[in-house]
Amino acid sequence: MKSVHLLLLLFCQSVSLMAQSELAIDGRFEDWAAIPLIVDDSKPEAVQGAIDLLQLGIADNDEYLHFYLKVDQEILWQGENRITIYLDTDDDPSTGEEIGGIGADLSFTFGERRGQLLEGKDTLALEFQHLGLVGAPSTTSAHFEWAFSWGAKAEGGQMTLPKKPFRLVIVDEVGGDMLPDEDGLRYIPTLKSRSPLPEVTFERQDSNHLRLLSHNVNRRHFHPEKKDAFTRVYQALSPDLLLLQEAYKGSADEILEYFQPALPPSRSGNWYAYRSGAEATVLLSPYPAKAVVPLGNSAAYLLQLPGHKEPQLALIALSMPCCRQDSARQAEADQILAFIRDLQTPGGTFNLPKGTPIMLAGDANLVGLKRQYHTLLEGSIQDETTYGKAFSPDWDSTPLKDLHPPHFQRPHTYTWRGNGFFPGRLDYVFYTDSVLKIGHHFVFDTVGLPKATLEKYNLQEMDAPNTYKHMPLVVDMVLE
Repeated sequence: MKSVHLLLLLFCQSVSLMAQSELAIDGRFEDWAAIPLIVDDSKPEAVQGAIDLLQLGIADNDEYLHFYLKVDQEILWQGENRITIYLDTDDDPSTGEEIGGIGADLSFTFGERRGQLLEGKDTLALEFQHLGLVGAPSTTSAHFEWAFSWGAKAEGGQMTLPKKPFRLVIVDEVGGDMLPDEDGLRYIPTLKSRSPLPEVTFERQDSNHLRLLSHNVNRRHFHPEKKDAFTRVYQALSPDLLLLQEAYKGSADEILEYFQPALPPSRSGNWYAYRSGAEATVLLSPYPAKAVVPLGNSAAYLLQLPGHKEPQLALIALSMPCCRQDSARQAEADQILAFIRDLQTPGGTFNLPKGTPIMLAGDANLVGLKRQYHTLLEGSIQDETTYGKAFSPDWDSTPLKDLHPPHFQRPHTYTWRGNGFFPGRLDYVFYTDSVLKIGHHFVFDTVGLPKATLEKYNLQEMDAPNTYKHMPLVVDMVLE
C-alpha cells in the first residue's frame, strides 16, 4: 500500500501545501527536496511489463501547478508509456468520468502526448499546449517533473485548469498502478506569488568576457522574410563567436557575408568562417582555428587566441543525430569523448596545452536514452572497443559541468518548442569548469519579454520564433 502523508477527509485525501515559488522545470529535482511528498511508496510491487508509480509531489504558485513523479524504472516520458493524470477540476466526484474515487473531467496521457476535456456532453481533444505543459527531462529517466499553467486554455477558449481546489489520480494504464491507491487526492492551491525572476539584461558582466551564441537556425538563415528578425536578434545579443547548426545553405564565407552587418566589430579586427560536420555546423569567429575536425554530425574548432602559438579554446559544436537514432547518437557521443581524450593526451593528434578550456555547445538532441547524456557529461563511453576506456573528461579527472542556462521570462530551461512534443532541453553547454569560469548565460526568447525590454533592445516579440525551433543559447566565457 502507498504511504500517504495526508489528512483523510471523508473518502478523499485533502492537502494544502506551501507554495514553492522557487521551483524550476530543469530536470534537476533538488528543489523538490524541501517539499513533502504527497505519496511515498516504500514497498514497490511492480507488475511484470508494467510501471510501478512510487512517489508523487505537488506544489503551486500563482502561475504554475507543479508535479514530481518517481517510477520504478527508466522510461521515456513523451513516449512508450501510458501514464495518465486524471483531474476533477470542478471538485465534484458526482460529475465526469468515475476513476479512483474522483469524477474526472480532464485527462492527459504523457506517453501519447494527448488528452481530453469533458465539457458537458462534449469531449474536446487536448494537446500539451492546451495545458501549458512543460516537463523535464527529455531523456529517459525514473524521475520527472512537469508544470501546468493556470492560464492555459483549450480550443475555443475553455479554461482547462481553474484556480480552485481539484481532485486527481495518476494511473499507469498498462499495469493499473494508481497514485494514490485509495480514493482520490484533493488539492487546495495556495496561489502564492512566484518570486521575481532576475532582471532581463543581455549585457556582459564584463566587457572582456568572450560571448558565444549557439543557435540551431533550422535552415532558416537565408529566408529573406526572416533576415530582419535575425539581424535584430544578433544585434541585441552581440556575440563574439557565432556557432550555427543546421545551416545547410551557403558556404561559410557566404554566411559570414550575410550576417556580418548584424555582428559587433571583431575583437581581432578580422572575421574567420568555418564549416564542418554532416549537420552543417558553421563558426564565425574573430580568432583563427588551428584545426577544424569533423566528428560525425558535430565538429570541433581549436581556436588560437592572440599572442599564443597553440589553441587556447577547444570548442566542440554539438549537432548530434535526432529523434529515434539512439545508436547513432551514442556512437557520436563516444566519438566526441574519444576526441577529448586525445586532446588531453600528451603526444596525441593535437597538441592542446594542459588546462586549455574545452566547451561542448549546441544541439545535442538528447531525446532518447539517458546514457548519451552521461557519456557527454561523465565520459562513460559505451563502445570501449572502438573508442577506448571510459574516463573523466575534465582536466582534474572529474565530469564536465552542465551549465543549464535559464530563461528570463519563466523558471524553465527548455530550448526547443514545436508541435507534437512538449518543450524540451535539446541544446546544451558542457565545459571544463576546473579551468573555465562562466559569466552571464541564458536561453534567449523574445516571447513574453516586457514591452520595455523589447523597445530597449530594438526587438519584436516574434523575432526569436522567426529564427528558431531551437532557441539561442548565450554563454559568456571568462578566459585568462
